[in-house]
Amino acid sequence: MGHWDDWIRETHPQPESEDVPDSTLISIAFRKEMNRLTLNMRNILVLDGNNGGRLISDRFLYRYETERRTLLIYRKDESETLGPRNSIEIILTGRIADNRNAKMNIPFHFNFKTR
Repeated sequence: MGHWDDWIRETHPQPESEDVPDSTLISIAFRKEMNRLTLNMRNILVLDGNNGGRLISDRFLYRYETERRTLLIYRKDESETLGPRNSIEIILTGRIADNRNAKMNIPFHFNFKTR
């Protein structure tokens, strides 16, 4: 049923980006109106490549902007960065859902490297 491309319009940074500032704001723009309750650290994972792929989702806040259909993922502590020359992976589990509670069912992931 469907494909992640039916759900995800774009990401920032774009997949496979390199030389991204380590203070960048991560965002995911959706094609559908989303159920904001499913856009959380259990369903959207952030992995830190410099620490062996350790899960660091709890360091972030997740804010969904309904009018833009965009999820902003930003650091709780603004003085903390993603770290230089780091490989960051973002995984959206298939458990995220649209505003009608239809689940994506297909995981989506992208990664980028900081400078």
